[in-house]
Amino acid sequence: MKILVFVRKANLDLILGISFVMLGLMVCACDSQSGRVVIGKPAPDFTYETLDGEWRKFRDLEGKVVFLRFWADWCRYCDVEMPIIDKLYQEIKSKGFTVLAVNVKQPRARARAFVEKFSLSFPVALDEEIKIAKQYNVKGLPMNFVVNREGILKELLIGPINDEQTLKKLLEPYI
Repeated sequence: MKILVFVRKANLDLILGISFVMLGLMVCACDSQSGRVVIGKPAPDFTYETLDGEWRKFRDLEGKVVFLRFWADWCRYCDVEMPIIDKLYQEIKSKGFTVLAVNVKQPRARARAFVEKFSLSFPVALDEEIKIAKQYNVKGLPMNFVVNREGILKELLIGPINDEQTLKKLLEPYI
């Protein structure tokens, strides 16, 4: 009987621990006075350079559902995830969906090599000076946001995307 109680207490402790972590992340992600991201509020605008050296503004993507992904080539999950994301991008981009994959703190050549290795077709932004990642309070990679057609931050996904179905389910309400 004590084992069952211990297991239940352990589960409760785990649930409470996860809840506190999530609450902490929500608090960190909800400080509108500091210019940080706020789920349910407009996504902060930024200017970014593409792999081809063109400069663009994030707000120009308004009207589309944006999967904003922060990544680097050393991220052990990205080798598996980026092809999954690209496959879904190809399937639903005609419905007003796009991906903006922000490469964090790497030179253009490394980002380009990764993109070419996996034949990725979605847009890539360079963030060598970590300005965009700081603006979005990115603390680890991969980190993903869903921005709806009105430019409002709707979802935050921290950590790996295990399969295409997980990503489809996350995006479904917005497509």
